[in-house]
Amino acid sequence: MPAALHVSDAAPKKSTRRAKSTASKELNLTTEQKRLILNSFFRLEPALDLVAQLFFLKLFRLDPGLRKKFDGPVEMQARKFSAGAKLAMISLGHEDGLAPTLKLLGTRHRQMGIRARHYRTMSRALVWTLERSLDKSFDRDTRDAWNTMLAQFTKVMSG
Repeated sequence: MPAALHVSDAAPKKSTRRAKSTASKELNLTTEQKRLILNSFFRLEPALDLVAQLFFLKLFRLDPGLRKKFDGPVEMQARKFSAGAKLAMISLGHEDGLAPTLKLLGTRHRQMGIRARHYRTMSRALVWTLERSLDKSFDRDTRDAWNTMLAQFTKVMSG
């Protein structure tokens, strides 16, 4: 686990418990939802950079105004997205989960002018991308699991 996400052993137990409790309340996925998300992600992983490029192309079609909020070419944004997606998948299995990382990312995005409505557009673009990339293996349960996770991401990242 990256050092930035590790709760220090020197921290008082009371604050450590509170931090873990807060994180788990903000990102509450069932074991089955996590399994569906991880399985679908692993199917995409060999082509993740291309999938990420497709995501950004769809995102910028849905909201052309978002293009100016993301500096650099789509390929560079896709690499960043791929790295973030891998971190998210790794974090799903950890007790303190993803909330600390999402809060930091949300702060950075707010500085870029990203708001809650933008996250909803990003979620739509990602679900569309997953549908196209996974085809029949992106069934109703898998879609619901991703939508649940993305709604929780939006809540945490929006502050």
